[in-house]
Amino acid sequence: MIRANIASRIGAFLTHPYLTLATRLTLGGLFIFAGAMKLPHSTEFVDYVTNYGILSDTLAEIYALALPWVEIALGALLLLGLFLRLSAIGSGLVLISFIIANSFAIYQYGGLHPCKWCFGTVATLLSTQSLALDFIMLALALQVLFHRREFLALGPWLSRIARRSTESPS
Repeated sequence: MIRANIASRIGAFLTHPYLTLATRLTLGGLFIFAGAMKLPHSTEFVDYVTNYGILSDTLAEIYALALPWVEIALGALLLLGLFLRLSAIGSGLVLISFIIANSFAIYQYGGLHPCKWCFGTVATLLSTQSLALDFIMLALALQVLFHRREFLALGPWLSRIARRSTESPS
């Protein structure tokens, strides 16, 4: 009985609309900030991604050039509440790529390897710190993905407007 009550309270907390709003805003803000900080230094970022040696040079260059724009787009979608399921899945996939890269860096260089371009030139994190942040952000993306209500999101509001305009006689 007590376990069911605790589980019920935890479930209510994890699906609370204010938590999801805070999650969306935090994750979206982090993505926009990280992407915007990488954009002015695209050449250096391409070199950094290429030096990891995980991807071929061509794929590393494509990934490094696209990533800041993808981060900004995902962040904007999360902040605005548009295509939330899709943006949460996209965020999760990007974060899994970060987890792979940081795990590789920890394996290759130890926990003291700096992630110089995680947030552009503004903040340098160690790979271990960045990996921890990646897992936290992945948990935020999963919370957005599995939450069923879209509190203060533009997506449902725009859908209602579109439905009304198609239902009303011209």
